[in-house]
Amino acid sequence: MKKIISVLTIILASVQILSGQDFGDFPKIKKDKLLNDLELLYQGLDKFHTGMYWYTPKDSVDFAFEMAKSKITTDLNVLEFHKIIAPLVALSREDHTNIYLPEFVSEKLNEEIKFLPFTVVFLDKQLYVVKNGSDFEELDLQGKVIESINGETPIQIVEKIGNLFASDGFIKTVKYSDLEGFNLSKYYFYFYGQLSQFKIKFKNTEEILVIKSQTIDTINKNLKSRYKVITGDKEKDLLEFKFLDASTAYLGIHSFSNSDIKEESKETNLKTFLRNSFNRIKERNIQTLIIDVSENSGGTEGNEGILYSYFGDNYQKYLKVKAKTQKAILDNDVDKPITLKTFGFLERVFANKKMKDKSYERKQWIGYGLTAYNKEPEYKFKGKIYIIISPVTYSGGSEFSNMMFTNDLATFVGQETGGGYLGNTSGYSQELKLPNSQIEISIPALQFLMNVKPKLPFGSGVKPHYKVIPTFEQYLNGENASLHYILEQLENKN
Repeated sequence: MKKIISVLTIILASVQILSGQDFGDFPKIKKDKLLNDLELLYQGLDKFHTGMYWYTPKDSVDFAFEMAKSKITTDLNVLEFHKIIAPLVALSREDHTNIYLPEFVSEKLNEEIKFLPFTVVFLDKQLYVVKNGSDFEELDLQGKVIESINGETPIQIVEKIGNLFASDGFIKTVKYSDLEGFNLSKYYFYFYGQLSQFKIKFKNTEEILVIKSQTIDTINKNLKSRYKVITGDKEKDLLEFKFLDASTAYLGIHSFSNSDIKEESKETNLKTFLRNSFNRIKERNIQTLIIDVSENSGGTEGNEGILYSYFGDNYQKYLKVKAKTQKAILDNDVDKPITLKTFGFLERVFANKKMKDKSYERKQWIGYGLTAYNKEPEYKFKGKIYIIISPVTYSGGSEFSNMMFTNDLATFVGQETGGGYLGNTSGYSQELKLPNSQIEISIPALQFLMNVKPKLPFGSGVKPHYKVIPTFEQYLNGENASLHYILEQLENKN
């Protein structure tokens, strides 16, 4: 019952003020057509999304869809419909499940709709102005802490608009970190509609500042005229290795994507980079290694295991890798049926076993299968390990963190990972385009259940042993606050 009440709260929050809101001049879509789209969305999540009921029970999801259905009592435009169904997609509690507005909507938003004219960042749960694109050019708002917007605290706002997008399990850090930059303005509009002005209360001031909403074009012009574009600074490589002192080295693994590494890194590939780095670590007799995966949102499956192989013993990394079905046919008896498929022929036949319930489970075959890695590396590291994590540590980045955490191989510093400790549902994502609203939902097919010890609350990410929140100045200057903390606070104690 508690789960259903929680779901009801989410749905009511998403539609409580739908009436009278201004979502722009978009054509209305017939009520019956919206209900047909809703049925296809339900079938897509129910039939194809293997992890749909991992964190939200099926009866709660069914209840949420019935509630959403009861709210579609008249014709709605695409953004009004989006506000109703986005929380349903978010009930997957899986950050690989995404919802996208049609391209023509995004184009019109960029041209016509007016938004809160700030870029922002949440540092922990404190909301800072990064850049001011409002018509108050004379006010220096950079670094100012926002205490309320239109009478609501940032925490209250995130509790509402955070239901419009998914995060893994019950991880809250992502709900704040994902609203960085212009995303808060965008999602504020998705929830509240277009407003003519915003009443902003800043910390340590009594005055309420009234800020007029602006179009994206006006905001960009204001930002361009007020803030210098820093040129000449080289972006850091996706793969970094450096010695910090005679006994300490830094390894920055900012992606596990083979294609991104090939295109954007000066390194040849991850395997070669790691072999060369750990060879140098051995030659220099490094005793402490700091591994930074705070910006690693995943990539090519198996690369997290290659990195792990330099520290831990091989073991069965996944308890299970499962697909609910090979093929799901979605049919609302009105629109053309939609087929979503999972594996290709070879993988379906040779790498997976069909179960009695018609699901598929991975078996040990060529490739990485269920184990952490295939080959023991030549240069194993046995010294002290620190791992820097953040809400952006996700997918393969979080799987590496999960393996290291469950096997007690490192001290973690930073913020809770965005990826779930128990695993994730990803892989073979299919795009479901709802035929009447043209909204697209990316639905992942494979549920990766990790072989981890029950050390953390159900639905959480890896939690750091030492929580570090950067100051605004550190954030603005691009400083690695967690690295500073390790070097200044932790290593000095030893």
